[in-house]
Amino acid sequence: MYIFDDDNKIVNSEFSVDWFDGNPCIIVESSGGASKSKRSAPRNPDYNKLLTLLFRRLAAIGAKFTSVILDSSRVSEIPVSDRIVKLTEPYPADLKSYDSDELRRMIQREAARMHRAPEATTGGNTQKRIRICLDKSLTIESILNSLNGGFENADDSAYPGITDTERKTLQNARIGQGRFRSDLLEKFKRQCPLTGIKQENLLIASHIKPWNVCTNAERLNPENGILLSALADRLFDEGLISFSCHNDLLISPRLSEGDRVKCGIGKWNRFVLTEGSKNFMDYHRLIQFKST
Repeated sequence: MYIFDDDNKIVNSEFSVDWFDGNPCIIVESSGGASKSKRSAPRNPDYNKLLTLLFRRLAAIGAKFTSVILDSSRVSEIPVSDRIVKLTEPYPADLKSYDSDELRRMIQREAARMHRAPEATTGGNTQKRIRICLDKSLTIESILNSLNGGFENADDSAYPGITDTERKTLQNARIGQGRFRSDLLEKFKRQCPLTGIKQENLLIASHIKPWNVCTNAERLNPENGILLSALADRLFDEGLISFSCHNDLLISPRLSEGDRVKCGIGKWNRFVLTEGSKNFMDYHRLIQFKST
């Protein structure tokens, strides 16, 4: 997702929100070069601006870092404890104690050091994928609200750094059309895995981790999709049902016994998650599901 700067202009660098080890977190995607073969612009060129803006706005709501973790593929096999950025103060770090620009540079220096090959003679690329874990007293909603209302431009008129074809693909994915829907129809054998309904006009290609908190890549990933009949989709979207890590159906206590019977939940099939979908479902269960 994207945010707007103080002049109401979109910041051309993506981030997403998630949950890690019991804490809400923000994942800032790494920057990258342009691809002539794909005719794409540089990826996330406003990486520095985004980090500074995030830190400043989080500080305004009294946010504290519980950890900043390097999260790029090169260091993914290293234990998490060895990928935590060292700051000048111990965690949890109060953002109000830091200058936002200096904090960004501090984190980037550490990112470059950790990614630097032993034989390298240069400092390395400082703009890596990082996971910023925040105090658990914050909710995802409060974090999003601190970052210009929490949502990117509502009409999807601008996706920075992508081609017109990619933009159209994303817009289709948002409304469950095009390649995203086709992928889900194939993945679920053209039927709702819960109800068994096969009439395609009644099947909805929905995102597990909601659209507004995803990166563009997550929005197009079929592992972040689920094909459900209209009623099951609405229950899932409203957080009235979800799935455990053991594939058990979870039903919110807000859905009365009478409504459960009327929805036919007792007759639903067991749904087995793919490995690729489990992380997305973890988000839905922790954030979207109305467990109380």
